[in-house]
Amino acid sequence: MNHSSKLRAEAKHDAGHRQLRVIALALLLAGLPARGGVPVPPPPSAQEELHAAKLLEAALYARQAGQDDWQKMERVYLDLEAKYPRNANIMNGHAEFLWSIDERQRAVEAWLAAEKIDPANAAVLDHLGGSFLAAGEVKKCAGYFARAIASAPDNAAYHFSYANVAFLFRHDLHDATHPDSESVLAEALKQFSEAVRLQPLNADYARAFAEAFYTVAKPDWHAALQAWQHFQAISPQKDFALLNLARVQMKLGDKAEARACLEKVQGSEYARIKARLSERIDEE
Repeated sequence: MNHSSKLRAEAKHDAGHRQLRVIALALLLAGLPARGGVPVPPPPSAQEELHAAKLLEAALYARQAGQDDWQKMERVYLDLEAKYPRNANIMNGHAEFLWSIDERQRAVEAWLAAEKIDPANAAVLDHLGGSFLAAGEVKKCAGYFARAIASAPDNAAYHFSYANVAFLFRHDLHDATHPDSESVLAEALKQFSEAVRLQPLNADYARAFAEAFYTVAKPDWHAALQAWQHFQAISPQKDFALLNLARVQMKLGDKAEARACLEKVQGSEYARIKARLSERIDEE
């Protein structure tokens, strides 16, 4: 680790400890009796206690804690679960911790228990989708991602996760709503588009959406053009975007605009593909 990275890590570590000290003081004051009519702060909520646990967990990661520390950390989550037995967010926090220390089966069990308590908890549903994807159960995975979207439709990451699964496993996700691979692919495109709409400055989302058009049997090249123009506007990968814009313009039959895009490509690493595209434009 270089000097500046070490300083940033130490600053983050110190900031975490300062936050922990503030929270600890608040917890201490909450237990003191009132004197002289001075109002006593209310006891911390379940969410505040969970936040404190997450800060402690982050501090342990920052200093590369040992096994004893992780066991104590789990005790914190177990105590929280005992105190708030019907709180799905507490269970989710514990499950996230278990997954991070490779206790994956226990993590899934905790998420499933949290789902029973709060079937519409989007974070829990998203984690279950990810865990079933890791286990290779793509239909269960897609089902949980779809439910996460229904619970939190404004979360771009949930749309992007579902889009990727639908795109990659389109041959395995046929159902009554999506009877063939093309209809699953259309759903993937829809979810990529929604992720981009919700986070228009996310270049990864924009690129995935634009590239997906190449896989569709009958793509809307005008929509693809807009997708690549958006990617070009927000991404530093200008040459890559220009090559794809040239390709799409060629598909639209606008050879002059396709050539104009190629002429703007400057990077020597793209010389071969630039030459091949130029030949294709001349042939078509």
